[in-house]
Amino acid sequence: MKLGTGPAKSGWHSLINSIHGRLWDRRAFSRAPQYVFQCGLATLALLIILLIDDAVLNAVVVAAVASSAFIVFVVPDSIAATPRKVIGGHLVAVLIGGALSLLLHSAFLDPIVGQNNIIFDAMAALSLGLSILLMVVTNTEHPPAAGTALALLIQGFEWNLVLFVLLSAILLSFIRMVLRNRLTNLL
Repeated sequence: MKLGTGPAKSGWHSLINSIHGRLWDRRAFSRAPQYVFQCGLATLALLIILLIDDAVLNAVVVAAVASSAFIVFVVPDSIAATPRKVIGGHLVAVLIGGALSLLLHSAFLDPIVGQNNIIFDAMAALSLGLSILLMVVTNTEHPPAAGTALALLIQGFEWNLVLFVLLSAILLSFIRMVLRNRLTNLL
């Protein structure tokens, strides 16, 4: 038997193909222009969003918006990328997170929370659970919006955060609607 033939070679070749297929998308080179276009759109959209408001001050909110940008530009055919889900999910999260934030930082609870982190943790968990429930009931499920609810609870209710989140969701949805025919699922 010659060196490099037989079962050992096919096993090695199979391993290389297996690793190759898992490390990167086999279509990446053939679809490179589409990949660069859509990832560039996501980058540009987030840059515009960040330039509108210096949102880097609240990393949790930016993470939620960036996650929405990922869904909109990487899997635009996903149900979670539709304007109803993106805008509606963040709207629900703003309502729940904002209401619980106002309650948490009220004159009644603020002194108690300062002495006991359990109440803060319970409110954070409640903001997530209620946001998910209301998103499911209103058919506005958008996973990144859960981060919005938590962000408002952690940061405290601020109108600039609310406007930032809602305008970001609207902008992402608008870009998706305008460029819908040029976007394709990258996953």
